Amino acid sequence: MATRVGLTYAWRDEITYVVVADENYRPGVGDILYVKVGSGYVLLQVSGFEGEIPIATTSFLAREGASQYSYGVEKAMLAKTKPLFEIREVRSGNEVKKVVMRPSQPPPLDVPVYLLKGGDDESESIMSLLSSKIPRSEEGAVPVAWLRAGIASVKELMPEKYFRNACLRLSLHDMIPKHVLISGQTGSGKTTGVMGIITQWSRFGDEPISWVVADRHGEYSKRDFLEILSMALNLNERLRDSYRIYVYALKTNAERVESVREGRVLRREGGFDAASVNVYDVINVAELLTRDVSELLEVTSILATLIKNASETRITQRGESSTPQKPLQDREDRISESCVKIFVDDSDEPTGNLLALIPLITSNLVRHEGVGEREKAGVYKLLVNAGIYVNRLRDLRRIILSIFGWREKLENIVLDGGRRKVSVSVIDDSNSVFKVSPILKNPLELITLLKAIVSSAKEMSGNVGSYPWLSVKGGELSALTPSSLDLGEVVRSLDEGALLILDVSKLPLSLGDMVVISVLRRVFEERMRSGVEGVGVKPVVAVVSEEAPLYLSPEKVLSPYNVFARLAREGRKFRIGLVALSQIATMIEKQILANFNTLIALRTKHRADIAYLSDIGVPAEALPSLSDREGYIYTPDLSVSEPIPVYVPAYFDYGGEIREEYSKLIKSREGLSSGDSAVLRAVFGGVGEDEDSGG
Repeated sequence: MATRVGLTYAWRDEITYVVVADENYRPGVGDILYVKVGSGYVLLQVSGFEGEIPIATTSFLAREGASQYSYGVEKAMLAKTKPLFEIREVRSGNEVKKVVMRPSQPPPLDVPVYLLKGGDDESESIMSLLSSKIPRSEEGAVPVAWLRAGIASVKELMPEKYFRNACLRLSLHDMIPKHVLISGQTGSGKTTGVMGIITQWSRFGDEPISWVVADRHGEYSKRDFLEILSMALNLNERLRDSYRIYVYALKTNAERVESVREGRVLRREGGFDAASVNVYDVINVAELLTRDVSELLEVTSILATLIKNASETRITQRGESSTPQKPLQDREDRISESCVKIFVDDSDEPTGNLLALIPLITSNLVRHEGVGEREKAGVYKLLVNAGIYVNRLRDLRRIILSIFGWREKLENIVLDGGRRKVSVSVIDDSNSVFKVSPILKNPLELITLLKAIVSSAKEMSGNVGSYPWLSVKGGELSALTPSSLDLGEVVRSLDEGALLILDVSKLPLSLGDMVVISVLRRVFEERMRSGVEGVGVKPVVAVVSEEAPLYLSPEKVLSPYNVFARLAREGRKFRIGLVALSQIATMIEKQILANFNTLIALRTKHRADIAYLSDIGVPAEALPSLSDREGYIYTPDLSVSEPIPVYVPAYFDYGGEIREEYSKLIKSREGLSSGDSAVLRAVFGGVGEDEDSGG
C-alpha cells in the first residue's frame, strides 16, 4: 500500500516544501517522494529538511524532575525537495503513451505526497516505468544498475530503498567509446562496481567488447570474481563459444612462463620478452623532454646501424666472399641475421634489447674510447660526431635502467691460469618483468657482440679504443629468446574479443606503468593504422584504469606521448574508450575531464568534486552520505540527461542468481542430478582442474 507522508506546502525557487504529516516518517536526504498529477507522477528528491515547535520554549518546559516535557505541543516538520522526474501521458497520433522528462514546473500545492518504497505495488510500478522509459533504446542495452529511492545506510534497508527489478539499462557498446568516469573516495565501491558492470555485460551483452584491465591491486584476478564471470559468459549464448579471458600475472622473479587453464580463464605467469618492447615505449613512460627524445633516438639509430652492418648478410652484400673463411661462431666480427633481430625488429625499430645495450656500451666501450681526451675513437667518436657526449649517455643509461628495473652487474673473467682478471658489465634482469636476451647476461657472449660492434665502428670511424677484454675469446651467440610473454600476442587477442587482465599488483609502479602503457600504445596505434573504416569490424575496446589522475593530471597530459591523454581525445574515432576510476575527479585536467561523456558519482567528501558534480545536477547534499556503490549516473546516452540515483551492484551481488542459473543450465544440458553439478562445472567452463601448463 502506498505510504502517504504529507502535502505539498510551498514553492521557493527550485525547492518544493512538503509538510510531513506522518509521524512515523522522518525525511532523509536522498529519499524520493512522488505526487500524482492527473494520470502521471512528479518525483521529488529530498535535499534537506526543516522543523520546529512554533511556540515559546518557556511555555512548555517542564519543572525539574517532570516525566513529560511537551505533551500535546504542535510541531511543524517540512521536507525540502527538488523535482527529479515527471512521468506524463502524451498523445502521439492516435496513440497515448507515457514519457519521462525533466520537470519544468513544480507539482500542485496542497496535494498528497507519497514515499517511494520497495515492496509497495505503486512504487514498484513507477520505478519499472521509469527504468523502461529512460533508455533511448533497448537494443544492446545491459542492466548495469538498480534504481534507488534513498540511501540504505545499513544492509537491512536495501529492500526498501533499492528496486532490483527496475534496472537502469545502458548500451555499453555505444557508451564506452565516449569514455566513462567513476569517481568516489576510497572504499566507496568503484572497483567492485566496475566488476559488476563487466559481469552483467558478460551475462547479457550481445556484441563482444574487449576489456583491458590495469589491475594494480590484484582485485580483478581473484578466483571468485573470475568464477562468477565465467559462469555469466556461459549463460550468454551469443558470446560463450568465442569469448576468452586472459589473466597475465606479471612477476619479476619468473624464469619461465607458466600457463594454466582454469575453465574459461587462461592464466599466464611470468615476464615479457624485452625484444617485444621498443624505444617508443620508453618515450611514453619516461615522459622525456624533446631534447631527451631526440638524443635517445639518435643513440639507438647509431647502435642499430652498427649491429646491422656487423651482420653476416650485410658483410656479404658489401662484397666479401659469400663463403666465410671460418665458421660464423669463430668470426667474432660478425653476427647472424637472427641475432640482429634480437636488437632490431622486423619494422627496423630498436627493441628493448638494444636499449639494454646502451648502459653496456657506455660501461664497456665508451669509457675506453677517449672520454676526457681530445681524440675520440670507436663508437664514442660516432656519438660525439652526432653531438652526444658521455654525460648524456650516462643520463640515458640511468633512465633506461630505472624504467625497466634492470641493473648492471660486473662479471670477472679469469685468464692466464688465474694470473689476470678482466671485468665486463652485463645486465641483471632478475628484478625486472622485462627479460633481456641471454647475450646481454653472459659475459663471453657479450664480448662477441661487442667485438662485432667495434669492428663495425672501425669501418665507420677509422680507429677504436683499447679495450681490456679485446684479447678474451668470446662465446657463441645464442639466437634463442627467453621463455617470456610477447606484447604483440597480448594485443592481437583483443581483436578477437577478450577480457585481458594485466595483474601488475606485484610490480613496482614504474614497471607496472611500462607494461600497461606499452600494451595500450600498441592497441591505439594498431587501430590508427587500420583507419576509422577498418576498426568498424573490430570489437570496442574498454580500457579500465584505476587511479586515473596518475596519467591524466594537468602536468601529465602536457606530454604529446601520453597515450591515456591521446585515448581520451581521439579514442572515440577508433572505438577505444576509457573507464577511468578516480578518488578525486577534479585532479584530472579540465579539457580531458570534459571528454568523459558518462559520469558515475559515488560517495565523496572532497569539496572540489562536490562543486563540480553539483554543477551537472548531482545533489551536493547527498554525496557525503551515500553508502557503498550508491551513486548517480549522468550520461547524455539516456533520454533524460539528468543524474539518476542508482545502486551499482558488485559482482558478488549477482553471484547467487548466476550460480543458480548456471546450475540449472548444467542439469538441463546433461540431465544430471544436483550432486553431479560440481563435476560438470569444470567441464563446461567453470573453475576446474588445470588443462594446460608449461610455457
